[in-house]
Amino acid sequence: MKYSQEEFNKLLLSKSLNEFYFAVIEHRGEFLTDEEYEKITKRDDTTYSGVPKEDIDNITDVFKANKEAKEFLSKCLYTLARIRHLGILTMVDNEVYDIANGEFVDLKRNKIVQYDNFADYYNDTNARLKIFSLEDIPQLKQETVLIDVDDELAFQTYEKEHINQESSEDLTGSFLINIKEKPYSLSKKL
Repeated sequence: MKYSQEEFNKLLLSKSLNEFYFAVIEHRGEFLTDEEYEKITKRDDTTYSGVPKEDIDNITDVFKANKEAKEFLSKCLYTLARIRHLGILTMVDNEVYDIANGEFVDLKRNKIVQYDNFADYYNDTNARLKIFSLEDIPQLKQETVLIDVDDELAFQTYEKEHINQESSEDLTGSFLINIKEKPYSLSKKL
């Protein structure tokens, strides 16, 4: 890691709640190639598991025209929903970090299919960034910054509404545009 854990903690603690995003993350069917990854990070194109979105739309139209194929597509979408998870994302330098799961998001392996500003659900009166130790949460490997909330209802509601959504459009590109346009979203001097 580029930062020591102590520096990393300071970096996260220096961010406001408005710099974090609720997000549903889905595993891609296949790793993106370097070229496909470049397209997404440079925001030139949107791909779905390495296939242009327009091609997926055409395939979907074909499936919808056939009853058996439509049932198969529904099962596929249901299966995709099983491999989604809810995260809270922010930027650390030019990388996407999932604070809820304590790891960087590999955009070659994962895509963002839903995201909303965290501050639309929580504010300084009911949530805070806090350092948690191994004593606080035994599953942790080291002292870690996490978001501490007074009421997890917003988490649970967001997850219920979005984790099984049928639409699986890759919103990674628009997420990067949204967050990188904000001057505070990149690294801060410690």
